[in-house]
Amino acid sequence: MPSLVYAISLLLLVPGLCTASTTLLHESKTELFLSAPSFAVVGASDDERKFGTIVFKTMLDQGLDVVPINPFVPESQGIPCLHALSDLADPARTAISVVTPPAVTLEIVRQAHALGVYAVWLQPGAEDAAVLAFIANATANSPTRTSYIHSTAQGLARRSSSPCAIADPDAPDVISTIALRR
Repeated sequence: MPSLVYAISLLLLVPGLCTASTTLLHESKTELFLSAPSFAVVGASDDERKFGTIVFKTMLDQGLDVVPINPFVPESQGIPCLHALSDLADPARTAISVVTPPAVTLEIVRQAHALGVYAVWLQPGAEDAAVLAFIANATANSPTRTSYIHSTAQGLARRSSSPCAIADPDAPDVISTIALRR
């Protein structure tokens, strides 16, 4: 118990420490995500205006080995869509970007965890309390090494209403991150 009191006191006495450690945590998870040999975008579609398609196209344009996952459309950007995470060739070596409504996201993170997906990046708006609770429980109580990135847990918020703003390096979306790092 004394160490908990000490940690809380330290956080209260040193303004900005929590923000700095959150930024470092986000940076290390971002690097981990981008180190994957392959990628998938859950929610990519044939609609050029949808954020999932924008994310997928950005990853393709950056030369990443990426596949779209969407059981409702045959292809995105001319590449056939996989129907489920279980269709991935090697989930343990694949990082996935999730651009789906929270109710769908919950099932996606459950599947990702069960398959041992390398890393999962929930794009802004993809998470809700149930998704975050699952992730907290899964990371605390399981030997699976899936890494999760999500805006709510990192204490980050989009500073733009645009779904693909790249001017803000703190924006917790994969488009901004890839554009700034490549």
